[in-house]
Formats: sequence, structure tokens, C-alpha cells
Amino acid sequence: MSEKPVTGYAPMQNLGQMPPAYPPPQAGYPSHPISSQPGFQTSQTTTVVVSQPAPPLILQQGQRDWNSGLFACFDDCYSCLMGFFCSPILLCQVSSRMGEGCMFATCCQGALIGLRIKLRTQQNIQGTLCNDYCLGSCCGPCVLCQLSRELDRCQVN
Repeated sequence: MSEKPVTGYAPMQNLGQMPPAYPPPQAGYPSHPISSQPGFQTSQTTTVVVSQPAPPLILQQGQRDWNSGLFACFDDCYSCLMGFFCSPILLCQVSSRMGEGCMFATCCQGALIGLRIKLRTQQNIQGTLCNDYCLGSCCGPCVLCQLSRELDRCQVN
């Protein structure tokens, strides 16, 4: 068996000589080998996010008191008599004066409480929702008279 040379490869020559380990240094470069790698440099970037807080969703308490007390019915005899003897008519009048219409007041169970809350917030009157609910539920005719007097004093037609 004879070995045939593999095509595409150059025949080996001068097997006795090895090429030098390092080529001669080029001009301008250091002749000594580098013993360590350069250190890893980190760069820190700080991002500042500026945001403005949202306005609070707190209902602001009113600035003034009611013009008349809850039980000041004798300050206005008309509202007193209408509130106790013809309360559906007075409720319809008050609701219409506040822009809600008569049907709302006569058909809705909690209309008086809603009307008190609406007037209190529109006129910037002190109070709480709990107080409005309790008074509207327990002292309906007195609340109705107070609303009528307040509308008269605020000159709401």
C-alpha cells in the first residue's frame, strides 16, 4: 500500500525548524507582554423622575352655617304650615326651585336627603353626609322647612 498525497495540501517541508514563538515587536508598542487586562469600568447613570402629586379627593367642609336652625319653624310661618300640613306640595316647590323638578321629589324615596346635600354643597354650608342622612330620615318635615327658608334667604326662585 502506498500512500498517496492528499490533494489541496502543500507538502511538508523543513520539519526540523519551528517558527519563533512571538514575532518581533513593532515600533511604538511596548516590548514586554501585557500581564493583566484593563479593569472593568462601570458608569452609573441616575435618572430623576419628577412627578406632581394628584390633588386630594377630599370633600372640603363648608365655610358657613345654615341661615336658620333645623327647628326654627316659627321664623317663617308659611314654610312651617306647608311643611307639616302640605309637605308634598312644599317638597315639589323646593325641588323645582333647586332645578330638579317636581317628579324627582315625589317619586324618589331619598329625594329630601339628596336635596339637602345639593343645597349644602352649592351654598358652601357646613355639614356631613351622615348628618344629612340622619336628619332627612328622622326629621323630614323640619329639614324641608329649613331648605325652604335657606332658598328664601339665598334668593333662589
